[in-house]
Amino acid sequence: MKNNSLRFTITALLLTLSVSVLAQKKTEIIGKMKKARGEMVYLQHEVNKKVVTLDSCKVNFFGKYKLKTGVVLHDFYRITMDNKESILLLLKGGEKIKIKSSKDFSDKNYSIKGSKDSDLIQKYLAVKTSKGITKDSLGSYANDFVTKNAESMIIFVALGDVKDPKKAIIEAEKGIGKSYPNSIYHNSLKNAVKQLNQAKRAPQGAQIGTVAPELNMVSPDGKIITLESLRGKYVLIDFWASWCGPCRRENPTVVRLYNKYKDKGFDVYSVSLDKTKSRWVGAIKQDQLTWPSHVSDLRGWGSAATRLYGFRGIPYTVLIDKEGKIIATRLRGAALERKLESLFGK
Repeated sequence: MKNNSLRFTITALLLTLSVSVLAQKKTEIIGKMKKARGEMVYLQHEVNKKVVTLDSCKVNFFGKYKLKTGVVLHDFYRITMDNKESILLLLKGGEKIKIKSSKDFSDKNYSIKGSKDSDLIQKYLAVKTSKGITKDSLGSYANDFVTKNAESMIIFVALGDVKDPKKAIIEAEKGIGKSYPNSIYHNSLKNAVKQLNQAKRAPQGAQIGTVAPELNMVSPDGKIITLESLRGKYVLIDFWASWCGPCRRENPTVVRLYNKYKDKGFDVYSVSLDKTKSRWVGAIKQDQLTWPSHVSDLRGWGSAATRLYGFRGIPYTVLIDKEGKIIATRLRGAALERKLESLFGK
C-alpha cells in the first residue's frame, strides 16, 4: 500500500500545540532573488483547504524582500511569487530565516539559513528534482530520509516517494508518536497503520447500507485527502484512470452534475488507477475536473482501493450519504443523474 494510506495533509491539518505559548514568537524571513525587481512575494499557510496570506511585499531594486509573521503553529508554509512557483518551509516560530534563490523559485537549489527543517526540505527537493534520478533511486532515498528523520514533520515531504510504503508508514508513526504524541498528524498515522492491517483481510467491498471503507490517499500536490473528511455531504467515489476510455467519456457528465449540485451538498472523490502522475494530472486538467478531491497511489490495479472496494473494472462509482454509508453503486450517465435528482431535485 502506498503512503496514501496516511490520514494527514502536508499543509491543512494543525498540530494540537499550545497557541498561547507560541503566539508571541515572531518569524522574520529575509530573501534575495537573482534578477528580480518589483515582483510580489507572499508568505502563505493553508488552513481547512483555504490559503491564507500572512504577509506580502514587493521585491526591491536590489532583489531583496522581507516577510514577517507571528507564526503560532509548528506547520508547513510557503513563500510564493506572483502565486506561481513556491518555496516550502516548515516553521516553528521565533526564527530568523535568510533565503537566496533564483527569480522564480523554480530552481530547487535555493539556500536557506535559520531554519534547519526548511533547509532539510530544500536538500530533499533538490535531490528529487535533480536530472537523472530514477523512480527507484528516489524511492530508496525517500525511505532513508524517513528513517533518519522519523521524529520530524519533514518526513511528510518524502512519504509520497518512498519505495517501501509499509516500512515508511510504520517508522513515521513511531517517530511522530514520540515527538508529537497528541497531534492530529500522529492520529492520522495511527489510522494509516490500522488501514495497512485492514488491507491484509478479505475485502469488505462496496455493500449498500454499510459505511464505505475509508480511503486515505495523496493528491497531485502531495496532500493527503481522506474520504472521511467529506462527511456531511453526498459523495460520489469515482474510480477512473487517464487511460480508461469509458471513464473519460463519462467525465463530462460527472462535471456537469458536480457543477449543478455542488452548492446543495454534493461532492466527488476521484480515485485514479493511473501509474504515471503526469498522465493523471494531464487528464484532470484536460477533462476540467474542478473538484478538489483527486487522489491516487499510482499503483494501477495494485491500488489498495481495488481490494477494499472489490471491483474489477472501471469506471466504477460508489455513492455515499452524509454519514458515509453506501446508498448506490455503479451509477453512470442517466442513472446517476436520476439518483441525484431524487436527492437534490432538478
